[in-house]
Amino acid sequence: MKRNSSLKSIMLITSICVLLCSCNSSGTIEYYSQKENYISVTGTVSSIKYNEEATALYIDFSELSPILDDTCFKIVGENLEIVKANRIDDKLKIGEQITFVTAPKYFGDGYVMPIVAISISGENMLGFEEGYKNLIDWLSE
Repeated sequence: MKRNSSLKSIMLITSICVLLCSCNSSGTIEYYSQKENYISVTGTVSSIKYNEEATALYIDFSELSPILDDTCFKIVGENLEIVKANRIDDKLKIGEQITFVTAPKYFGDGYVMPIVAISISGENMLGFEEGYKNLIDWLSE
């Protein structure tokens, strides 16, 4: 009887976790699907790094305008391929001020906001319409 009760408790906890994760995921997609949530930001690059698999480029900023909840942003998926093809590795430098577009809602500890458009020294590395579409596609995978 005690084992059956423990099993029910584990199943209930697992169900709640699955429900919470799926709600958060759909809320994330819903938020990023609304173009009015995106803003243009200017900041000075303070750190540039790829994750271990080189599937995400993380850029940390200082002197952000406007000031946001965090200073670290990422470029992922097809957007990463586009900026790489546009030679972002050669053009993005620490100390340089750049302009980018993001949706500034912060979804929790460890969360990194996405970049969907970026310009360096007036050169467009990734346009908003393409970057927006690619982010939505990446989130839907």
